Amino acid sequence: MKLTVSDATDMHRVFEGVTFPPEMQELHLQCEAWRYVNCFLGSSLNARVTAEFPDRPINLAGMFARCRELESQPRLDTTQATSMAAMFKECEDMRFSTHWIKTDNCRDFRQMFWGCTSSMGNGPQRWNFTAARSPDAFRNFFGGGSGMASVYYNEFLRNVHAQMRAGTLPTPMSPVDMGESKFTEYARQYREELIDYGWDIKDAGQITIDLSETEKTFSRSVDDAIKTHGDQWIDAIDCSPVVKSSRNGTLITPRHTVHVNHYAPPIGHVVRFWRGETATVTAVARHPSADLCIATLDRDMEIRPAQLLSKEWTGKMPHAGGPPTQYPAGDAPPLVYFSDGNASKPPGLNDLSYVAASTSTGFVYPCWNEARAKYPASIQVGDSGSSVCFLKGDRLVLAWPLQSGGGTGPWLADYREWIDGVLQDGNCTADDMF
Repeated sequence: MKLTVSDATDMHRVFEGVTFPPEMQELHLQCEAWRYVNCFLGSSLNARVTAEFPDRPINLAGMFARCRELESQPRLDTTQATSMAAMFKECEDMRFSTHWIKTDNCRDFRQMFWGCTSSMGNGPQRWNFTAARSPDAFRNFFGGGSGMASVYYNEFLRNVHAQMRAGTLPTPMSPVDMGESKFTEYARQYREELIDYGWDIKDAGQITIDLSETEKTFSRSVDDAIKTHGDQWIDAIDCSPVVKSSRNGTLITPRHTVHVNHYAPPIGHVVRFWRGETATVTAVARHPSADLCIATLDRDMEIRPAQLLSKEWTGKMPHAGGPPTQYPAGDAPPLVYFSDGNASKPPGLNDLSYVAASTSTGFVYPCWNEARAKYPASIQVGDSGSSVCFLKGDRLVLAWPLQSGGGTGPWLADYREWIDGVLQDGNCTADDMF
């Protein structure tokens, strides 16, 4: 059910306290109003709100304040919004991202997310604060039990610091209330320099995540390779199990390679590995529901296969589950991306974001660590099935075959029973990471 509101010239408190029909899925605002102050204050709104704003400055202060049932992300062009004070105040069920909000002309952010206790705070880390009014634009910005997850708060501090360095950040600003937000060591210096600059930041302090030895090993192995080999860091890795021919793939036993279903190698396909060895595909086992398959080769390869995570992986990687990510920026273990079967570009790096429990899919985000960020993963058409691996010393640990342009793929540890069944049929086993 969609409702449309038109011809209104002032939306101040129009829907305050209104109980909307539960079957309403979208509410479209099509009017010349410039003022939306407390438009839906305390209403039962839980529908997608879209709007056509006039070409003039817009006041969105308190627009969704106390809409405690709101879970649907609005679709608003906020380019000309001059105030977003209390825009989402006490939206207790707010779980959507606000990355879509444009803040180039916004002067007032007071109480914007106060009381948004279900929100992870994803969005403000990308905003432009050039127009923020000094000195009180961020009073109670977060608070009332709300805050940004560390991964987003770290990025918020880095982004605001970059605006400071560019000379576009207004100052002084006091207080800058960030509620329950906690930063990690990677953002400490940004925060300290912002405070020295005149931003009186109030937050919940620094947090240290207790990484497992496995997570530390994966990070240390990549960082050591970069430290000792620089731009040639890939020379520190045994890449022999990586398939370089079309259809891509990774060797996980002397006679089996892992691929994705939607780009599976046909029987008779010649597989060529990193060092030039070749073999021919004689059979392909396809997973009945996941985008995953295993090819059997016509001979055993004299190559050390990639390792796999065992199905008991959660005990060794306790922070990998999600969403959202449990890794503060800089703490996530990196993944090596061999994206390009024809090897026209070198491997790159992404950080693990999380493994989605509902779909057994691995997600990533760009590396925060400056040394790793110099080698971003580049993905293009034809890369499907490429190796996405953790690193243990010089050895690859296959996390998933590349499935999408976003770098995702089926988390192999959750498919070990099926994988082991296929391998046992061929009288073979995979080498577990642990």
